[in-house]
Amino acid sequence: MSVLPPGSRLGRFEISSVLGQGAMGVVYLAHDPEIDRPVAIKTIHPEAARGESAAEIEARFLKEAKLAGRLQHPNIVTVYDVGRDR
Repeated sequence: MSVLPPGSRLGRFEISSVLGQGAMGVVYLAHDPEIDRPVAIKTIHPEAARGESAAEIEARFLKEAKLAGRLQHPNIVTVYDVGRDR
């Protein structure tokens, strides 16, 4: 599982640093040039999962994003976008 270096791009976003990483993926601090603001990007690495197919992992990730996108609370991260880059 490779980590993107600062200055690289993930879609339209420019990676600034790694905020955290685990067995399933990496969370990056990035810059969104379209709205000129910092964003956090959660990525998943389906090949890292054991016992689940890539399709199952992607479906679970999308479900999580949809559910979190409906919530509004000061202690919950707001989801603005979801998609696939690679």
